[in-house]
Amino acid sequence: CPDVVQALNLMAVLNPNIKHVAIDGALFQDEVEARQIMSVPSIYLNGELFTQGRMSEEEILAKLDTGSSARDAEKLKAKDTFDVLVVGGGPAGAAAAIYAARKGIRTGVAAERFGGQVLDTMAIENFISVKETEGPKLARALEEHVREYEVDIMNLQRASQLIPAGDDGLHRVQFENGGELKAKTLILATGARWREMNVPGEQEYRGRGVAYCPHCDGPLFKGKRVAVIGGGNSGVEAAIDLAGIVAHVTLLEFGEDLRADAVLQRKLNSLPNVRVLKMAQTTEVKG
Repeated sequence: CPDVVQALNLMAVLNPNIKHVAIDGALFQDEVEARQIMSVPSIYLNGELFTQGRMSEEEILAKLDTGSSARDAEKLKAKDTFDVLVVGGGPAGAAAAIYAARKGIRTGVAAERFGGQVLDTMAIENFISVKETEGPKLARALEEHVREYEVDIMNLQRASQLIPAGDDGLHRVQFENGGELKAKTLILATGARWREMNVPGEQEYRGRGVAYCPHCDGPLFKGKRVAVIGGGNSGVEAAIDLAGIVAHVTLLEFGEDLRADAVLQRKLNSLPNVRVLKMAQTTEVKG
């Protein structure tokens, strides 16, 4: 994951006490097998597994600094009331914040990850006026656009509870770190996240054969036979991407028909090493 590598590079350049070694799993298969890595990026701190998955420099530092969560909570509580508070930092949340800020009203955005699920999407071909782009590139452009206005962006904040306005007319949003924000108006743009199967064995084998990002984890399964669960756009796109890496892909769809866009289905059906099974309900993951 380039985001993680760049974050670690920057930390090592700025702090002489930090050093890191980056291992390309596609090139050094022996390292992957020796550490039994089945999900990347995997970060080891002093020889012990520290975390897995895409992380920004901000997220890595927050995880290293065990007191940062409490400090962030106090900062949230100290903020003045927002005229408009947007919960969610994806394309919808970014658009809402820009329109609100252009009216000259006090606007804030609280997001778990600014950019949302777009950050985990490589090929985007249905964003009007842009023929093709990549998710991380689009997310950066969204954030840059929002920052052109006086918008208070509060990243790494996961909302846990919404308390509707009482006699004072102020809504309250509470966060997992204990913080709280007040606003006269709330816009909920919480978007989407990768769906889980919610079947026995999924959590047990998460990061050990069960993966959610074909771009990150695909190279680890080079030359192997894999299964993709789901016949929507995300599932079909994953199958298409993996078909160029792995030996064979079986796509499992619980319904009678695939739900992906027709253009994606045509591309999927043109691939010789992909098999589609419909009416196939996943009930358990074994390993």
